[in-house]
Parts: sequence; C-alpha cells; structure tokens
Amino acid sequence: MSGLLVAFVISFTAVTVVVVGILAAYAAVTGILYAFAYGSRRRSASTPVLVPSQSQAGAD
Repeated sequence: MSGLLVAFVISFTAVTVVVVGILAAYAAVTGILYAFAYGSRRRSASTPVLVPSQSQAGAD
C-alpha cells in the first residue's frame, strides 16, 4: 500500500512541476513580447482620411 502512495506522490509532483513550468514559460514569453511590442508600435500623428472609394454615396 505504501508503494502505491509513493507512486501517486511522485506522479503528482512530476505533473505539478511540468504544469508550473509551462505556465512560467508562457508568462515569460508573453511578458517579453508585451514589453518589446509596446515600444515598436507606430502612432500616426495625422487623422485618417477616407479615400474616394471608401466615401459614402450621397443620395440626391
């Protein structure tokens, strides 16, 4: 019976460590991408204008 308990504890520990590792890696990659993406966004100083093909058709 104690052998079964030891196997369960070791399996549970291994699964927990793998899950925590995956979550930590995901958080690290997401944080790095967010940190570098924020500075690389280009902000347009001009107001966007519709081109003639996108203007609304007027009804007379």
